[in-house]
Amino acid sequence: MKLFKFCLILASAGTLAVAPGCKDFYNVNVNPLTPTAVDLNSLLPVAQVNMAEYLGDNIGGLSQYTMALMQQLYNTRNIGNFQQTGDAFSGEWAGLYRGVLINNERIITQGTTEQRWNYVGIAQLQKAYVFSQMVDVWGDIPYSEALKGEVNPAPRFDKDEAIYNGTTTIQGLFSLIDEGLANLAKPGSVPTKPTLSAVDLIYKGDLDKWARFGRTLKLKLYNQLRKTNSAATVQSQVGPLLNGALMEECATCDFQLGYLNTANPDNRNPGYVTDYNANPENRIGRYFYEGMLTLNDPRKPYYFFNQLAAGTTTTNQDYISPLDPSFVTVRPGTSSQYASVATTASVQTVQGLYPVGGRYDDGKGGKTGTTSGKAEAPQRLLTYYSRKYTEAELRLTVYNDVVAARTAFDAALQASFNKVNAIATADGSPVIPAASITTYKTSALARFDNAPSAEDKLEVIMYEKYVASFGYGVDVYTDFRRTGHPTIRVSREAVSLSAPNSGLLVDDGATRANGPFPLRLYYPTNDLTLNPNSPRSQRDVTAPIFWDK
Repeated sequence: MKLFKFCLILASAGTLAVAPGCKDFYNVNVNPLTPTAVDLNSLLPVAQVNMAEYLGDNIGGLSQYTMALMQQLYNTRNIGNFQQTGDAFSGEWAGLYRGVLINNERIITQGTTEQRWNYVGIAQLQKAYVFSQMVDVWGDIPYSEALKGEVNPAPRFDKDEAIYNGTTTIQGLFSLIDEGLANLAKPGSVPTKPTLSAVDLIYKGDLDKWARFGRTLKLKLYNQLRKTNSAATVQSQVGPLLNGALMEECATCDFQLGYLNTANPDNRNPGYVTDYNANPENRIGRYFYEGMLTLNDPRKPYYFFNQLAAGTTTTNQDYISPLDPSFVTVRPGTSSQYASVATTASVQTVQGLYPVGGRYDDGKGGKTGTTSGKAEAPQRLLTYYSRKYTEAELRLTVYNDVVAARTAFDAALQASFNKVNAIATADGSPVIPAASITTYKTSALARFDNAPSAEDKLEVIMYEKYVASFGYGVDVYTDFRRTGHPTIRVSREAVSLSAPNSGLLVDDGATRANGPFPLRLYYPTNDLTLNPNSPRSQRDVTAPIFWDK
């Protein structure tokens, strides 16, 4: 796939702007004062690259920070011990509106005028996906009045539930998805040059794959709302989808963005750039690593890279695992004297091949650097294995069908391993042997079978989904808040300040938190102070999103 680093065509939720420091557009010169000069075949890849970056696992993406909240990662920005400010996520908020949604909106309006329904349908599905992700972390956001430029520079913040379900005056996400699917099905779209297949970085213009993604997105969102409706209502919503044409398992079927191993222009996975340098941004969560180790999970060397060789260790670090002395990390909110020692960068465990295209861990160790890996692992957004985990959850909780849930869970497990092996094969690394996969699956299914209650069985499903999703944190964070699964360990202060039965367990006592586990992210301060139609103040971080019942 030919990929470029694009100059952003920026527009805030209210007005157009130009990204500072931009050098290269995607083969087009754009006058920011006349955005109608931009062709749809230029806008689409810009939106897709920015979508993956601002939602993904990198220093500018929401996944890095939601993975830290979920104790998969820890970084020096303190979100892992629950400290956030009004500037903590202003870059991601602005990037999603300016770099993604405004481009989608231009595609929708301009594509409708030009009768390029394939572009319109794709942009509508991307718009629904991105807005759903933003609602899931911020709650009420500018939606129905956003993206209108000078017509409305101060859009109101619509209620989270209204954005999902719609009202008499607001088109909800489900309606938007249906409209996108209908536009994909329209015949006679006016072709572009270059063609859609040449500029669509996700599905290469394959409208059947786009339609399957749209229906799978609906299934995902209905599942997230399941606690707000009766079981009968949810069954009526998801039944036709489960029996219909959803995402399939194939090399090009997942909703994801691929990368290339080129640094000039820089087409590498941005998470790789974040962590494969002299000072890696992220440490690995202690309990996440040791949980996989305890269960003999064969995916571990694909998920993490230990700079210390197997069988060796070091000293004077915040945390060296007694279960695997080559694993070195820093714990969120640690009280250790070694919390910020300069030597940590050269010995710490980092993200590996599967999440960011880093190194496969062959046990030999070695200092990581900019050329340690190929940096080509895709930024996964919505996958086939996620679809099967969602089905397993629905079969268990909504249909009360343990047998069907087990069948879907089995398929989800297999798909999770298949995804790791697909990335390993593309990298030229060894794949997980079939026997190792079978052994782990047998163990996981036994845990499911032996779980005494439906809630305990859900814990098993959601733990495996949590592990499989490493590299995309937004949905992991959403799943935890709406289900309380899987349980994670945090400081005693965080547990005491958070709601009971929230899925939080007390860690070993060596860490401190700066507040309760947040159920939402802070708004950018500027949007609260400069927009007269904003809430004007931050919501309490313990106030749940509407689907969190």
